[in-house]
Amino acid sequence: MDKEKIKELIDIAIEREEESYEFYSNVATVLENPSLKQLFTELANEEIGHKNFLLNILEKPDAHVVINAPKIDYKLAEQVELPKLSMSMKPAEAIALAMKKELQAAEFYQELAANMSDENLKASAISLANMELAHKTKLEKAYVDIAYIEAF
Repeated sequence: MDKEKIKELIDIAIEREEESYEFYSNVATVLENPSLKQLFTELANEEIGHKNFLLNILEKPDAHVVINAPKIDYKLAEQVELPKLSMSMKPAEAIALAMKKELQAAEFYQELAANMSDENLKASAISLANMELAHKTKLEKAYVDIAYIEAF
């Protein structure tokens, strides 16, 4: 893959991270639950970290950081329906939407890695996929805590 194509793909990835930041920030502002508000604020801030990671790849394509995949995958994002974004979403719906977005982001980076011939860039794309999977896992845990509340 030539350098111009790589830059184009990284630019697309940066746009996606900015969109995720906006989504998480917007959701955080309308949530009333303090724990969920904090979770979505943290996720927004982590998306800025992903953007910076991508900018660093553009500046120093030979450098990379290895980030491992989370040890747990609840596979909830793969099972739940994709809810429609609305300002009247219930917390479980907002989390379900976020889980799906993180799964899609991880799949994007996995596809990017599969098409990279440069080993450093491939490792960076895999690390980004693993960051997104870590977000997915965090959201899946929050989803379980909210969507499956046991009544005694």
